[in-house]
Amino acid sequence: MKITGFFLMLFCLTITSISAQDIEIGKKDSIYSKLLQEIRHFKIVLPNDYQQYSKIKYPVVYVLDGDFLIQSTSGIIEYMSKTGQIPEMIQVYISNTDRTRDFTPTHTDKNYEGEKDPSLEKSGGGKNFLDFLNTELIPYIDNNYQTNSFNLLIGRSLAGLIGGFDYLQERTNLNSYLLIDPSFWWDEQMIGELVEKVSSKTLQNKKIYVSSSDNFEFSNYIEKMRACQVSFFEKVKNLNIDHTKIKLEIFEQNTHGTVTIPSLYNGLVFLFGDFFLTGMKYRSADEIINHFKRFSENNGAEFTPLEGMINWLASIQNDQDKSGALQLYELNAVNYPESINARLNLAENYERLDMTKKAIEEYERVLKIDTENIKAIEKIKTLRE
Repeated sequence: MKITGFFLMLFCLTITSISAQDIEIGKKDSIYSKLLQEIRHFKIVLPNDYQQYSKIKYPVVYVLDGDFLIQSTSGIIEYMSKTGQIPEMIQVYISNTDRTRDFTPTHTDKNYEGEKDPSLEKSGGGKNFLDFLNTELIPYIDNNYQTNSFNLLIGRSLAGLIGGFDYLQERTNLNSYLLIDPSFWWDEQMIGELVEKVSSKTLQNKKIYVSSSDNFEFSNYIEKMRACQVSFFEKVKNLNIDHTKIKLEIFEQNTHGTVTIPSLYNGLVFLFGDFFLTGMKYRSADEIINHFKRFSENNGAEFTPLEGMINWLASIQNDQDKSGALQLYELNAVNYPESINARLNLAENYERLDMTKKAIEEYERVLKIDTENIKAIEKIKTLRE
């Protein structure tokens, strides 16, 4: 796969941010895990206007190997959400304590070459880690942040292995999985054997994206990785899972180390593909409103379109369909009742349509948010005169 200008730009941005040691991404937090009997640290990255909107609920992405992936992943998510490709998300980056223990669902002392490896002595704690994630960390995030019950897991390599294991579980609080070159070779491909014991009912409401890196001849390990990933995908597909909910993508020109960036971008596009409305600026207000309504219904959670995007679409509608523009401004006022900008835009639209009484009422709502808003004060006075 050719490296696009977008990926090159992201790489440059990442290198720049790494060199700026005084820049720290996210807010540090931690909880004590009774299940793991240790303190687990993580960082929270919130949408830019999160503090301003108390009524908006957001999906949550849980990123394993959080300290390693926070810069690249947060940058991609911010860029894609600002352009309307994916919804804004609360991001949780989980730090590691014992990576091998937490990300391996079974114990084995043999590595991918079938040789005994002393570093695998503590392997097999993955089930406890998933219990911590599902019954301790996710409830903590739900209780302390504005979440909408849609939870995505991102994991690479061994972290992708434990993500695949959770995907096959009947009881989980996760909805979607983005697995980057996952280590499905683990323990004689136990993950593939597990697929054969899972019913399609367990998987039918989940989405999964799996990426695979190159198959170059210099490493038997890479060939084994690819074969295990393809086998996993084929077995899942044979369960008659909706093809729009599963995808395996092979990146021939990327290694296990470089496949992360394109996998993140393409994986998010796949998992949230229905969120983006193609040709949205040419769509009617009804089409736009119904599109986001359907997306929420199909995903079993409330997804709110960006305020700025709806304002932009409404301004375009003003030149084509004034009633359509009004629908969109009213939508923003309902979704973002605490936004002065949304209220002012709606008030001005009422004013343009000679709906004086409604315009005054909307300017008065602005004053309830900002009692000294000069524009609202002057508009109310002028309209009443």
